[in-house]
Amino acid sequence: MTTNKQGSGLDRRDFLKGFASATVAAGLVGPGEVLAKGQSGPPGVPPGQFGRELLAPPRISGRPTGEAYWHRVRQAFSLADDYIHMNTGTTGSPPEFVLNNLAVYNRYKAADPLSWSANLAAEAPALFPISPSATGARQAMVAAVYGANADEIVLSYNTTDACNLIFAGTPWKPGDRIVTTSFEHPALAGPIAWARDYHGVEVVVVDIPSNFTEDMTVDEVLGWFESALEAPLAQGGEKKYLAISEIFYKNGLRMPIPELCELARMHRAFSIVDSAHGWGMLPIDCHGYGADFIAGAGHKWLCGGPGTGILYVRTSDADVYPLPPFAMGNFFLYGNPFVAPSSWYESRAWNPGVYMQFRGESNTPAVYAMTDALSFFDQVGVHSIYERGIALGNHLKGLIAGQWGRDALWVQENRDARFATALTCFNPFASRNDAASFAVMRDAINAIVNGLAGETPKIYIRSVTWRSSKFALADDRIGFRISTHGVYNSYDEVDYVFGRLVDHIARSGLRQST
Repeated sequence: MTTNKQGSGLDRRDFLKGFASATVAAGLVGPGEVLAKGQSGPPGVPPGQFGRELLAPPRISGRPTGEAYWHRVRQAFSLADDYIHMNTGTTGSPPEFVLNNLAVYNRYKAADPLSWSANLAAEAPALFPISPSATGARQAMVAAVYGANADEIVLSYNTTDACNLIFAGTPWKPGDRIVTTSFEHPALAGPIAWARDYHGVEVVVVDIPSNFTEDMTVDEVLGWFESALEAPLAQGGEKKYLAISEIFYKNGLRMPIPELCELARMHRAFSIVDSAHGWGMLPIDCHGYGADFIAGAGHKWLCGGPGTGILYVRTSDADVYPLPPFAMGNFFLYGNPFVAPSSWYESRAWNPGVYMQFRGESNTPAVYAMTDALSFFDQVGVHSIYERGIALGNHLKGLIAGQWGRDALWVQENRDARFATALTCFNPFASRNDAASFAVMRDAINAIVNGLAGETPKIYIRSVTWRSSKFALADDRIGFRISTHGVYNSYDEVDYVFGRLVDHIARSGLRQST
């Protein structure tokens, strides 16, 4: 599919006709067609049987190359053919077999709260392993995919939940230092502010430029943090932390986390990584990263459903790199009023996968369904999904640069792949760096986002705003943010969305970049 550079693009009938033709050519049946034929669940599930039996991840024939293969991957999802979902950075769409399995877990749990997991294991041993436990088996699978030990994995409820656990379990002292950035999400920024306000922790905010150009280097980025990490602590301070997002949700820039974690270690600092956009998008290697904590979401790029996440807590390499002082964060199994102090006081002899995992009644059906989604991603290939998402994002960046110039991209396609993500953020207007024009651009961009959501096919993207500097009084920069997920987006969709953006932007009345 091609896009008219004058801004008209393809109309919706052309898009739907082309998409349907590609689907037929690939021998596929879309979710919308399945439901129209009276099915109540994933393809192959008889009417009335949805949520009755566990389903294995669908096997996709062929190699992960070419559009026909990725069309087959797309058919595992509930997304209709007339819905273009390019806001996975906010929430993903679970595969249909995951929705089925979530219903199965809840059904079994409701029918026999005492023995539901044993019943499932007996009826579907290959799909519901229980060794060393039902949760332990899921933690082991996550660890194998993402380069960790099973006891380092906590199946959390989202990035915010994980960050709260990290900060609640850290014995902060006045004079401790947290080095962070001006681009952090409230999931991390909020706990940092709490540690400052209630525990006297020094917070050093590193300014991240709005414009990240194609020639920016890893060494330059490391230089932003060097002085704050190497400076001696104030009197009474005991420890330093680097607390940073792997991918900034504002503009989609990926930070060189392994190098930053190594820099932190050089200066005897610990590291907390907010990877809300990492699980499901990136081929994360927890041990390779060298981070102490990695918090991330299961409902975004991993498509695991709401209220799910993955938290990595380092317990390995303690003989080489001391573990950070930490007391679980979750205090459910910490101790009791009858023994003082608790046997766990100032101890790291406990297992995060147990002592942080079990914090009251857990929503096990939800986190098990999330790990089912990961099993599908692992089968397709985590690295293949990453490469596909990046390629789609770079294709979009090329279209944007061709239409409005490279400077319209808040984060340009960099020579160094370590900066690449499947998020694209841009502002096509000539006054994008003018704070006085912020409100007008914000209204125009939000109107366009809402307009695209009302079209057929429905297009779901979002806008993002931020401060150009930590010294700015309020947000004064804005951009469109578009997610290109390898598992359900396509080049046809990217071209079509770009064409619709060109058309809407031309009708906004604001002067565009050239």
